[in-house]
Amino acid sequence: MKSKIYLVVIMIFFVTTAWAQLPNDTETRYQSRDLPSLSILSYNIEKLCQEYRTCNATRVQDLLPINQSKYELLTDDRQFNAKVILSKTMNDYWSIQVNQKHWFVRASDQHLVFELIENARQLAYGKQYHAAEQNINKALKLKPDMDTAYSLMAFCKLQQSQFDQFIKHLEKAIHYKSTNPEYLNQMAWFYATTKYSKYRNATKALQYALKAVSILPDHWAYTDTLAAAYACNAQFHEALATQEKSMMLVRNSDLAADEIHHFLKKMNQRKKLYQHRKAYTETH
Repeated sequence: MKSKIYLVVIMIFFVTTAWAQLPNDTETRYQSRDLPSLSILSYNIEKLCQEYRTCNATRVQDLLPINQSKYELLTDDRQFNAKVILSKTMNDYWSIQVNQKHWFVRASDQHLVFELIENARQLAYGKQYHAAEQNINKALKLKPDMDTAYSLMAFCKLQQSQFDQFIKHLEKAIHYKSTNPEYLNQMAWFYATTKYSKYRNATKALQYALKAVSILPDHWAYTDTLAAAYACNAQFHEALATQEKSMMLVRNSDLAADEIHHFLKKMNQRKKLYQHRKAYTETH
């Protein structure tokens, strides 16, 4: 009987101690039995190693299974001898352990990331850019390699005419997802059509536009941007041919009739500029 009571006391102590060390914020409502993603683990490892001086790891490269609820974390710190262990706690949290140091993480932190980004998106579309950026920054702390977070941050910066920050964050998005044609297209359109000569860059505009079209060659919006990039480079013959193609593609798209009419009107205005050997620039 005494042994059972003793065991219960030990279990209560363990759970209480573990819970007391968990982050004290609204994230605690998320729980999952799934394994945390490498980027979530890397974020926590980096914070843990800031407290543990002999460990300089910043990224988790792989997980080495020890048993069903325990893994060795293989980090980028090759000089560090002690094992970094990820083990399941009794309350569905994972404990990252470096010798006597512990850090607790939830696999579902990644779900929190996506909720933060969705909230940020709604705030951004409501023109509440500062609040949106706060949510984006929280998400990036949990998942520093999230390309959609950088893309949304770039959108916020563009709407506020913070063009250097727009370029910086969109380049980050491209760095983490270089095969996303939408990011490439946004960068190409900005460099080709901005009214600010300081930022207009014909070479970069064409490079980004060609890469976007190489990924999705029959997308009307990307060929439209490519036409503007050709015109920015004074390649008006190519600009006209590409604009004709984009107009054909939008006619054959599955957009609503009023949207097709709207885009064709804009494209035709640009086509007339190219016919007069003029590049298109935004007026706002």
